[in-house]
Amino acid sequence: MPQQEPWTVKRILEWTCGYLGRRGDEHPRHSAEWLLCDATGLSRVELYVNFDRPLAPEELDRMHAGIERRAAGEPLQYVTGEMPFRHIVLRCEKGVLIPRPETEVLVDAALEGVDAAARAAGGPTRVLEIGAGTGCISLSVASERPGTRVVATDLSPVAVDLATRNREALGLVDAVDIVQTDLAADVDPALMGTFSVLVSNPPYIPTAVLTNEVPAEVKDNEPELALDGGADGLDVFRRILELAPRALCPGGMMALELFEGHLDKAAELTRAAGGWASVEVREDLTHRPRVLVAVREGELPAASPVIAQKVVKVNPAAPEPEVVSRAVEVLRRGGVLAVPTDSVYGLACAATADNPAHRKIFSIKRRDLAQTLPWFVSGEDGLGRWGSDVPDYARDLARRFWPGALTLVVTAGEKCPPEYVQPGSLGPDGLRGPATIALRDPASKVVEAILAELGEPLAQTSANLHGCPAATCAAELAPQILAEADLVLDAGAAPLAVPSTIVDCTGASPRVLREGAIPAADVL
Repeated sequence: MPQQEPWTVKRILEWTCGYLGRRGDEHPRHSAEWLLCDATGLSRVELYVNFDRPLAPEELDRMHAGIERRAAGEPLQYVTGEMPFRHIVLRCEKGVLIPRPETEVLVDAALEGVDAAARAAGGPTRVLEIGAGTGCISLSVASERPGTRVVATDLSPVAVDLATRNREALGLVDAVDIVQTDLAADVDPALMGTFSVLVSNPPYIPTAVLTNEVPAEVKDNEPELALDGGADGLDVFRRILELAPRALCPGGMMALELFEGHLDKAAELTRAAGGWASVEVREDLTHRPRVLVAVREGELPAASPVIAQKVVKVNPAAPEPEVVSRAVEVLRRGGVLAVPTDSVYGLACAATADNPAHRKIFSIKRRDLAQTLPWFVSGEDGLGRWGSDVPDYARDLARRFWPGALTLVVTAGEKCPPEYVQPGSLGPDGLRGPATIALRDPASKVVEAILAELGEPLAQTSANLHGCPAATCAAELAPQILAEADLVLDAGAAPLAVPSTIVDCTGASPRVLREGAIPAADVL
């Protein structure tokens, strides 16, 4: 019996292209490539250098299911469940509008408004998005302009759920608030009038156009709520135009994606409403009118509303419970905290596995991720819990100087997540020494209270940009740190204003690696 020809990448690609073309797909090669990438996990380039690679049975099953769904007219983005948008990748599911390339022009306009407001305020700004959908606009703004705070709303619970999952996958929980509501009805009233940018891709297709001209692949699969803009496509636009003066700060920008045939009418309505210093229409990537950009009269605020909201005073001698709880909530959500210690101010995150805040700290400081973060722990118990084979002299140092400005480098215990551990160095015999971790119990009531409520160590480093002096009070924190940290606790001046002393405790006797607040002679 002759052996059946295997389904290689080349064979399945060519077969799928022909099959989808016969079923009416206008771009069958593109569809075939996308489906095959999804089934195999290969990139488009990798497909073409692996033509002879046979597909595994499970890959063939996934490919077959995808082909049938695509042949039935289902959009590729729903079939594969994800799509790239600008610099991010989003989950994309039925019931939520699929992001279009032209919406990237809308994001560009919104970023212009963000940048103008940030320059005027000397710090991050606040954005309101109406109709979040997948979250493509809000999440792009937040990821491309760290520190920006976005409130995104959507009437659809399905869209809110998907945008929330995309936000979590991208590690932007503290940057983007997602609210299920009609326009801005349930947005915090205290925020109204503080937004520097209002951005929206509302439903804007005129009803007759949607009925008679829009391809079946779109109108039969994507939600009508996100498409139908009423008789002239401007029903929701009119409501946003009425809302904008209440939402935006003086000098704030409104940026909206609208139907190409009705941009001029929208611009006329905006000018007629009054209060706008400028109104313009911009083209999309195909040179069709697509985006309305209007700027409110007045001067942009000279102070950042975001920084003012997230810098919180705390009593260093008796930290307020509500402030401690707020800090712990930020840490548990994967946020970064600027925290006062006994030595200098630090940038801290919960020392838990796969915490996105760990990477964010290095990004804020512009430091190499290959370096490690010391931990704040609670007393000698923390030394024993997270260290391994801790020598007696290290325990003695902890009893003498903790809580205090002494950091002990010890062999890392098995419970320490690997991203926080410093790999051992190679010895002359070619063998690698034990991995290490740096531990400290600071003399700080603020840190003590946070550790007690959090129940986890804090991974931390000095709150300064790489190569710059450490901050000894909140007023010395660099603008970039104020912008990108999720919460800043201000307890006034640090008592010591000097970094901790670091001692290597992995050898037969202690070795001072850096002399700081505690003299080396006292340690040795």
